[in-house]
Amino acid sequence: MKINKYKLIILAFCCVTLSSCNVIDNNQSARIKTKINDLKISNNLRSYSECIEDGKSFDNLASNKNSEAESLYNKSAKILYDCDLLIRENSYMIDETERMKNAALSIQNYIKAGNLIQASLNFQDFQETFDKDLVYKDGSSFIENVKTILSHNSNNSLNKFALTNNSRIVRSELKRLNYWSKN
Repeated sequence: MKINKYKLIILAFCCVTLSSCNVIDNNQSARIKTKINDLKISNNLRSYSECIEDGKSFDNLASNKNSEAESLYNKSAKILYDCDLLIRENSYMIDETERMKNAALSIQNYIKAGNLIQASLNFQDFQETFDKDLVYKDGSSFIENVKTILSHNSNNSLNKFALTNNSRIVRSELKRLNYWSKN
């Protein structure tokens, strides 16, 4: 009988010891998950900033190198668009105007590279993502300029261009295209 009492005491001691080894309550578990999530967001923000810097550096290179500009503009546009995908789930962490400017630069670079299909797709995504417009220093509208450029081959009359909020450069270029397509 003594052996049974010892076995029972040892068994109870083992149970108590094992049950106290790895005690994490829900509060500690939630804090750990929150900390991990915060680290992921921080890494995404850092990656986003580095990505934007890369995209802008390719944009600067493209504006300086005429022979490789088309390829560099295309690369810059792709990088800038992909940067936004990094933070799309946590877009509230980046200023909306800054995101809009980066997306607009991506669209403009696709246009400069001659990739109007991708520019149209990104522009459509821009309009679905953001509910406001960017305004250039001359007061013209980003959305109106891009719409006009992407639809310049459609049967728009020249008078419609005058009614939109396009920059002078875009309007004069469209007038020139219209003149030379008729003459």
